[in-house]
Amino acid sequence: MTTEQKATDTSEFQEDLTSWQRAEFAMEHSNRVLLYGLPGTGKTYFGLTQGLNGKSSYRLACTEEMTEADLIGFWRREASGNLKWQEGVGIKAWREGARLLVDEVNRINGDVESKLMMLLDTEASASWQNPDTDEVVTPASGFTVVATMNGVPEDLAPAILDRMIVRCEVNTPNPKAIDALPEYLRSLATALTDTDASHRYSLRSFVEFHRMYEASKNLRACAQVVFPEVAESVVDSLAIASAEGR
Repeated sequence: MTTEQKATDTSEFQEDLTSWQRAEFAMEHSNRVLLYGLPGTGKTYFGLTQGLNGKSSYRLACTEEMTEADLIGFWRREASGNLKWQEGVGIKAWREGARLLVDEVNRINGDVESKLMMLLDTEASASWQNPDTDEVVTPASGFTVVATMNGVPEDLAPAILDRMIVRCEVNTPNPKAIDALPEYLRSLATALTDTDASHRYSLRSFVEFHRMYEASKNLRACAQVVFPEVAESVVDSLAIASAEGR
């Protein structure tokens, strides 16, 4: 390949990418990606849906009370009275070569941290033995991990951080998550999830607003409950959008 050809091949990377374009590129070319930043921007949605190429995705919602049963598995008593091992989402993702979405990874507790590190190890060194069958399970081809968190990577334990080398900060709403909302809410959601908005709301607020509005058909009441600080402007904005046929 000539120098001129190399320059041509890399020219597409000379322009600045948006934060979500960087995240998309990272997830296309890395199997361990950390998405971090402000809450409610669509990190979870993105991690569960982006670039799966037909693969499944499993979500692990981290809490301070969680145990390794959520991640690795637990003994379950069957109707017959016998105990059978029930695999957790981490081992299921390993077995299938699927996506494991570790949501709010900074909330994981010390008891589970070592098990998560095992799952994040390279394919060459990672393995787990089923206590029921003695089967040794290793990550199938295609296994990927996307971790999300609010805040900054330095909040994570050093051992976890060392395994999540590719890190993308995203503080604006994910365009695909916006597009997944009902059309009448998209412009409003774009405005009210912006970091410069005087009252900033999570994308989850708009999902819940739509659910409540579909059930009640009471626009004003829903706005007052979900968006109390800007309820009147929300009502006006949606009334205008309705009048314009959006």
